[in-house]
Amino acid sequence: MTLKMRFRHALIISSLALSYAVTADATDVAVCTDFGNLTIELFDEQAPAHAANFLKYVDRGFYTGTVFHRVISGFMVQGGGYTREFRNKPTLDPVVNESQNGLPNNRGTLAAARTADPDSATSQFYVNLENNPSLNVAGSRVGYTVFGRVSEGMPVIDNIAALPTGPNGPFSSDVTNPLVAVTSMARVVPDRYPNLSAEERHAALRADIDSAVAAGDDNAAVAHLGEYRAACGELAAELLLTEAKVLSAVGRNPAAVESLGEYLRVADNTSEDYLAAMSLSRELSSGAADELSAAEQRLAELVADCEFPIEPEIPNASSATMELMVEAQGRIKTYLAESTAVLECLEDIAEDDDLSDEDRALAIAAYNDEVADQEALAARWNTQRELFLSQQQ
Repeated sequence: MTLKMRFRHALIISSLALSYAVTADATDVAVCTDFGNLTIELFDEQAPAHAANFLKYVDRGFYTGTVFHRVISGFMVQGGGYTREFRNKPTLDPVVNESQNGLPNNRGTLAAARTADPDSATSQFYVNLENNPSLNVAGSRVGYTVFGRVSEGMPVIDNIAALPTGPNGPFSSDVTNPLVAVTSMARVVPDRYPNLSAEERHAALRADIDSAVAAGDDNAAVAHLGEYRAACGELAAELLLTEAKVLSAVGRNPAAVESLGEYLRVADNTSEDYLAAMSLSRELSSGAADELSAAEQRLAELVADCEFPIEPEIPNASSATMELMVEAQGRIKTYLAESTAVLECLEDIAEDDDLSDEDRALAIAAYNDEVADQEALAARWNTQRELFLSQQQ
């Protein structure tokens, strides 16, 4: 058997829907983005399964670094599934549709993206830019579950929606230029420094974090880091690594993995901490598999011996120097060589005669995803390379 025929995952994100309501003692979530910050009020009572599901992803830091990958003016802004490099993040099990909760898909509401299967919603969400009654329950039509609303910061969503869009990564359209990413999501907690400016509050929270770490109080450090994220404080590499360590110390491995992922993206890969962080990330990732779906758990077991490389960041050709572009080209060549080794590893797994049909399908899907990642990276690099060369003429 060979893997010449590729079974690509369908990127099905059908029309979405949202709604508005008022819930007593609702949970609020701070959303920090490249384009500004907003607050989401969850409808915990009207959509308990979806609200709880969303908070699981928030608490594990899942949304950090995800982009708004589908933006349609006059309709909606969708995100929650793909990284800046357009990696499709593994998700938890889907939740049962709650669209019959009476919440309409009105402007500013937050709803769950899903496929044609009503019960397929996982991590992806969208914000309605207008009232979208076509997404509501009507007769035998199952709607899209509204589970929150943007209570503050709707202009941020409108500004994202006003950006030009086009093809990027695996998508043929509707991706903003520039990309807009979530830099942090966290539950809103009482403000202990209500009389301070945002800058002063960030400094005070950083001092609280440093004090807790120095005292060896990991739980307090985690709590203060949550406050800091909710305040949309800047997360430099050093702080991300600190966060990963204290999260790991209190047993929150999935969240620690996400922090390490961001650290590895922004940190100096020649620093002493970098290799140690990579090792810790692999160690924690294997321990976090229990929170994935059954298929993801099995896939993690199957490919445990395959060393998946971390995608290198591609410079912005508009501001990059020749030296930076040459360095990036070297990193990309190294990544592609390591990724090709992963493909060989996956092919060996899929060609095992003792493998069940279900496991073989998982290995083939992983193989195809890795090929897709290679192609997407190469396409993004070629775009920036051609732009850079055109500017040198």
